[in-house]
Amino acid sequence: MNWIIFLFSFFVILFTSCETDFDVNAAWEETTVVYGLLDPSNDTQYVRINRAFLGELGAKTMAQYSDSINYNPNHLEVKIHKLISSDTLVSLPFDTTSVIKDSLDINGSPGIFSIENHMIYTVVIPDNFFSNSFNYAITIKNLISGNNVSANTEVISSFSFKNFNSSYKIGFYNPNQPDTSKFLSKTIEWDKCINGEIYQLDVVFNYLENGIEKSIIWNQPLEFFEGSSMNSRIEGVKFLNYISSKLNDITFQGARNFVDLDLIMTVGTEDLDTYLKVNEPITGIVQQRPVFTNITNGIGIFSSRYTYTLSQIDLTDFTKDYLINDLDRNFQ
Repeated sequence: MNWIIFLFSFFVILFTSCETDFDVNAAWEETTVVYGLLDPSNDTQYVRINRAFLGELGAKTMAQYSDSINYNPNHLEVKIHKLISSDTLVSLPFDTTSVIKDSLDINGSPGIFSIENHMIYTVVIPDNFFSNSFNYAITIKNLISGNNVSANTEVISSFSFKNFNSSYKIGFYNPNQPDTSKFLSKTIEWDKCINGEIYQLDVVFNYLENGIEKSIIWNQPLEFFEGSSMNSRIEGVKFLNYISSKLNDITFQGARNFVDLDLIMTVGTEDLDTYLKVNEPITGIVQQRPVFTNITNGIGIFSSRYTYTLSQIDLTDFTKDYLINDLDRNFQ
């Protein structure tokens, strides 16, 4: 009997000590999360700054509290710096703006994270601030804890298409060609720009629907620089089928009118390319995702993109006739 009592006492002491030793919440350590892409084609730059959280409650519960994921903006000093080598030429402070965040996720369900006090850090950039000859850094100082976070990036400051401008008309259909060649394609060419590694072309179809301006955006595959001149081929049959599929509401009554096309090219840096590849959906047997960040004393991405828009591109008369007579989507 004494032996049984001894064993019982031993296990009580053992499991009591285990409850103390295996505390999953270690001492709190400040972790700043930064997402920012400098875009020299815009005069206003935006950076998102949040913080990781750890506590006694479950993650889904804590995420519903604004102060779990957001800093008090009065506690942060955020600046952007124009650098040559390691010397600072110009520094500009970021301000904050409140953003109304959608309370529903992409599936129409209530989101997990708090939508209160959703702050974005912004700065208006003066002319001639950006150049691909300089580097640019962000510094984030927590005035309460003294924690410092930083990152730097090169920028993409220009882009243009090769031998193509908005005065050209794009033809996707020609009824005078043999049946197998009636649908045409257009190849858009460009040269690699400085610091640009990935290229995303979007074709924007602008039209009027009962007099109301609307647009359809057709995303083209990402193109990667591989040491040669670059291009993206827009296939006419796929383009027209895409427009048809997007306007397939059989209950629509009224008239549509073609307005014009926009070509929008978004160029990204090597760091952005790496970040996107690391965060692609996992399809293999190994489910562990590698981590990529270029934030010092934090996590996230601070890099650059450049957005170039060529607007008011017309279609050939044959193509517009196809929209009206053959597409069956109420174009006039």
